[in-house]
Amino acid sequence: MVYTIVRNCVKLWLHIRFRVRIDGIENIPREGGCILAMNHTSNYDSLLVGTHTPRKMYIMAKEELFHKRFFAWLITEMGAFPVKRGQADLKSLKYTLKLIQDGGLFSIFIEGTRSQNGEMQEAKKGIGFIVSKSKAPVVPVYIHGAKRGWFQPAGVVFGPPVQLEDGIKHEEAATHIKEAIEKLAAAQ
Repeated sequence: MVYTIVRNCVKLWLHIRFRVRIDGIENIPREGGCILAMNHTSNYDSLLVGTHTPRKMYIMAKEELFHKRFFAWLITEMGAFPVKRGQADLKSLKYTLKLIQDGGLFSIFIEGTRSQNGEMQEAKKGIGFIVSKSKAPVVPVYIHGAKRGWFQPAGVVFGPPVQLEDGIKHEEAATHIKEAIEKLAAAQ
């Protein structure tokens, strides 16, 4: 109930704030474990994506966001779970793999943090690890325009799922996913 109310309020607010356009929503599988691999330039990114997915999205969020009790409860209700940045957080990785195995829609910013200049940074190899361990399809997601001012265009493009071959190295998988997102960006 909290999820539905907050999601609808945030979605309405985003459509007031931006001229939102969503493309490729049909590329998100309606069931089964799946990974949304996204670029990251703004605090609005996860909101733009999460309010427009056909099912609840789960996402890693820096653990610092969970220090205030009410906010921690709220973002947990919305699908966020904490990750310790700058180290291999085994608890978060195990939770992620279980979530995907149980059929969840997991999303991750492949750069690990926001890009300050809007250009895609190198993908962290953690995305490659998660993909290779889960063997889940990966939907590349390009988010654009969320750093712009009021009433400006912003949106999300969900690309066709990418299935990476077994045994691919983590760095290679991360690079392949980054290139898939860059192709979506170039087509805009």
